[in-house]
Amino acid sequence: MESLVITYLAKYGYAILFAAGIFGIVGIPVPEESLYVYVGMLAKNGSISFPRAFASLLAGTLVGMAISYTLGRIVGQPLLDRYGKYLGVTKKRLRKTIMHWDLSRSLLAGFFIPGVRQFNPYFAGIARFSIPGFLALSVLGGSVWVLLYMSAGFLISSYIQIKPEYLAIAGAVFFVLFVVHFIMKWKKSSHSRR
Repeated sequence: MESLVITYLAKYGYAILFAAGIFGIVGIPVPEESLYVYVGMLAKNGSISFPRAFASLLAGTLVGMAISYTLGRIVGQPLLDRYGKYLGVTKKRLRKTIMHWDLSRSLLAGFFIPGVRQFNPYFAGIARFSIPGFLALSVLGGSVWVLLYMSAGFLISSYIQIKPEYLAIAGAVFFVLFVVHFIMKWKKSSHSRR
């Protein structure tokens, strides 16, 4: 995997990390953390520049946040009005959720939860969260998120060697555990409402 990532970086430059940052937010909810840890490990062994990789991943993340926010602001409400009933999302439920959703806290902490980080900017757009506030929270939360995982990879590789395949497996396991936990909480809250 290392040679594959280095090959892509050599061919496309840091644009490939920028694209990974965008699709990590706009794309499907998968744990990008394993990629960011791996990029930190590559930076430790000198294969790539830590500051340039950080800047590329963060810029991609922020562009992804802006795209999702814009989509939520422009087409989010009409889509939910039209197709929400098929997902069990009524206007009343949506208003209630948005009114009780602490978007500020969620935008900061949501980066660390796969699935939540992808939907937060979309819901912030639907809720018409202020653009300056959204950008500030996105920059702060995204910076901490990317830096933390890249630094973890950088530090881990100083003490132990981890094969990249294991990082991908660990990321998948954590994602599955998150989904199972989410489903269990949802079922529990469904039963308590009855």
